[in-house]
Amino acid sequence: MNKPTTTIPTQPSDTTAPGSAATARPTYRAKASLPGLVLGTAGLGGVWGAIDTPESIDTILYALENGVARLDTAPAYRDAESIVGQALKQWSGQPPFVSTKVGKLRADRADERTNNYDPKVMERSVKQSQDTLGVDRIDLLFLHEPDQVPTERVAEVIDFLVRVRQSGWAAAIGLGGNVPATFYPAIQQGHFDVVMSFNNLDACCLDGMQEAIPFFRKHSLTTYQGSALHMGLLGNRYEKYQQQAPEWISEADLRRARHAAALAQQLAMKLSTLAHRYLLSMEEVDYLVLGAKNQQQLTQTLSDCQAGKLDEAVFNELTNQIR
Repeated sequence: MNKPTTTIPTQPSDTTAPGSAATARPTYRAKASLPGLVLGTAGLGGVWGAIDTPESIDTILYALENGVARLDTAPAYRDAESIVGQALKQWSGQPPFVSTKVGKLRADRADERTNNYDPKVMERSVKQSQDTLGVDRIDLLFLHEPDQVPTERVAEVIDFLVRVRQSGWAAAIGLGGNVPATFYPAIQQGHFDVVMSFNNLDACCLDGMQEAIPFFRKHSLTTYQGSALHMGLLGNRYEKYQQQAPEWISEADLRRARHAAALAQQLAMKLSTLAHRYLLSMEEVDYLVLGAKNQQQLTQTLSDCQAGKLDEAVFNELTNQIR
């Protein structure tokens, strides 16, 4: 790729950016169309435990057969990129939109720190992702965990990503994870196309509405929202986490999850169903990233999504409980 041609500031230039306004409510989705669905492949790749590779491939094919037109993967998701590549070779339908990531190398566990933001290392990583996925151009390349980028490297990392897009290695670039203020100027300048958030907008947490998500929307970023189940708190780990929660789950999250569970019971609905449908009901969500470790889990999740958005009264009641 060509050498950097621009200098990108690392400090916010807009003093009215995030943090200056009161927490906003998510907006009920008035339009009939729902957010698009994206199949996340972390679980299918093995970072959350042992997998059966043929079953993971079949799960991806099942998603494509059932209308999921986007896949999201990453080198850090253990074998996920390889599994996606194998699935794409077997798929004979319309090619899906595929996103992957750069800035974090292969990991065997979700909590393993393999972050590396050296431009030379990232360039090799992008090329390896293309080879593994079997594509000449990546549809969307996310910077993995931008909050882990050292402040002194932010400018060169942004410049690298811009050059990746300019060189045609990726059609679009995005930020995948919590976004620190050092990236706001680049967002304001229109350098990024997409942002993927997680654990900040769901049925037990609306922290993203305080500043980040309104800021992203203001600057016309397409929004991917991951972890509708708050890493299991609103799903199959609800009971476990209520008894003994990991450090990153707050008491407020646990309390609000209990409110959501009570509402789901009142509605004769599974907690996970309520959680998925809550995000499908938001104007702020352009694409919902679905997590699954196998086809059985994906089948249930797709069933949740097929039920569509919540009634507005239910949406408002849940929103009021969370706030």
